[in-house]
Formats: sequence, C-alpha cells, structure tokens
Amino acid sequence: MNENLKKFLEEASKNEELKTKLEALTDKDTATEKAIEIAKEYGFTLTTEDFKETHGAVLSDDELDQVAGGSGFIGHCSNGSVW
Repeated sequence: MNENLKKFLEEASKNEELKTKLEALTDKDTATEKAIEIAKEYGFTLTTEDFKETHGAVLSDDELDQVAGGSGFIGHCSNGSVW
C-alpha cells in the first residue's frame, strides 16, 4: 500500500470526523475522487493511482470499498486493533 494512503488511513483510525466522512462515501463511481478531496482537507496528497495499486497489485472492489467506506470502513491499526 502506498505510504501516503497508509498514513491517511492511520489518521482516519484516530480521527472520528475523518472516519465519518469516509464512511459516507458509498457511491463507487465518485468515492475515490471524493476521498482524495477529503484527504487534501487533512493535509494528505493522494491520487487515483494510490487507490488502485498496492505493491504492484490492483486493489479488489472489496478493498476499495473499505478504503472509501462503501460496505464498511474496516482497517487495522499498527497495534493490531480494528477500527
């Protein structure tokens, strides 16, 4: 996973307002663009490529949903807890 995206998701795990904004992104057609805009509000620079690639592999639809909050914004903190 891209380092910027990883840091953004870590921030979302700590910031309830940010997490709520991401969970509200349910339209798959616009979720990535809106997530990029939200990231910018919080000082993160992300691109559509950040959401498509992870160590050379393309994210699955389920993984994109999780990033964008589509079907349930679930992630793992560095300490192993789930948010």
